[in-house]
Amino acid sequence: MHRYKCASCGHIFSEDIWAEKCPKCRSRILIHIEGQPKKSGTCSCKGGNCSSCAGKCR
Repeated sequence: MHRYKCASCGHIFSEDIWAEKCPKCRSRILIHIEGQPKKSGTCSCKGGNCSSCAGKCR
């Protein structure tokens, strides 16, 4: 289970899978609050925010 907060409208919601959009305003700017972090074998930033992954490996 993953919990997100939308950076645009502030809506907090939960999803079983990785969310791509806010269900309320459809914004793609989401803050991952809770749940297993996404891992990427191709990114060298180790979960930080970098230009090669745009923060998607968090």
